[in-house]
Amino acid sequence: MEESKKKKKPEEQVQEPESDLPESLLDYHIAAKQTAIAWVLFHLKGLEEKLKEDIKKNVVLKEEQKLLISRLVRQIEEKENKRDEKGIVTRDDVEESLKAVFQFVKDKEQLLEDLRSQIEETKKKIVEKQRERDYWLEYKNVGSKIHAERISRLEKDIADVKYELEKTEEYYSKALEVVREENQKMFDRHMKLLSEEALKNAVGYLDKNCRREIEENEWLKEEVQIYRKEEKDLKASVQLLEEENTSLVAKLIDIKLQHLRVSGELFHTKETGLQELPKDEMKRETRKYAAKTDGKSLRSAFPKIHSKRDYKKPPDSDEKLRKKFFTPSLDSLLDEEEEFQV
Repeated sequence: MEESKKKKKPEEQVQEPESDLPESLLDYHIAAKQTAIAWVLFHLKGLEEKLKEDIKKNVVLKEEQKLLISRLVRQIEEKENKRDEKGIVTRDDVEESLKAVFQFVKDKEQLLEDLRSQIEETKKKIVEKQRERDYWLEYKNVGSKIHAERISRLEKDIADVKYELEKTEEYYSKALEVVREENQKMFDRHMKLLSEEALKNAVGYLDKNCRREIEENEWLKEEVQIYRKEEKDLKASVQLLEEENTSLVAKLIDIKLQHLRVSGELFHTKETGLQELPKDEMKRETRKYAAKTDGKSLRSAFPKIHSKRDYKKPPDSDEKLRKKFFTPSLDSLLDEEEEFQV
């Protein structure tokens, strides 16, 4: 009857209605059952190993008992043979030998009884653990699937709740950030108004010289802002001048290379014995060649650039810019361009 009740136990657990336990309690029960199953299997394995060891010990003890009995019988026979050889055997010697044999047999029987009782107890424990193992195996095959489905559903619900929580948290964090920014702006505005009002009140209590110094300080701040803006504009114009300077240098280098090519061609024609061109015609050819390459001459393209000899001394700021950008290499290129065009 007990076995039938225990066998019905897992089915009753399987057919239990789904309880609305909290998630943490359900996780705790699942973890407890898993640890209990693992502990029972481990304990059962240990008992099986212990039973095997006890059986081996029992076999060894039986063999030792047989050896001891045979040894005692041999010793008794040897003693009897010695006594027979001596020819003097008393009743006390026989009684002592019999008592020793009986005591030894009694001790061994007691040891065997203890071993049998231990074996019976271990067998009972093994049977109980086997039943418990069958119960948990049945739970593992049947009930654990139901619990696994329930766990999967709960995990899905938890994931949905976490997603909703993250969305709401993100929404409220953004709203909180907006409110904080608005509060900070209002606070800054209020503090600015208070500081201005406090400054006005404080200025009202000052004398004329202090007021004048404060006004001059404000005026100087405005002037500093204006000068900074002008500095930015000057930096931008300087950068533009640098770019123009680099483009001019590149064009002058191209013209110099073209001039070298033209002079090389003229030198080649002179060596081959061709008729030398007149000076005016050569100038016209070089001008035509420069017009073909550039579209117009450098002077017409950049009329604002003056030669080194005709250059008038500009103001101090312009003089610094000229020293910065019109390097000796650029001046030499300008001189060569003038000589070439002449």
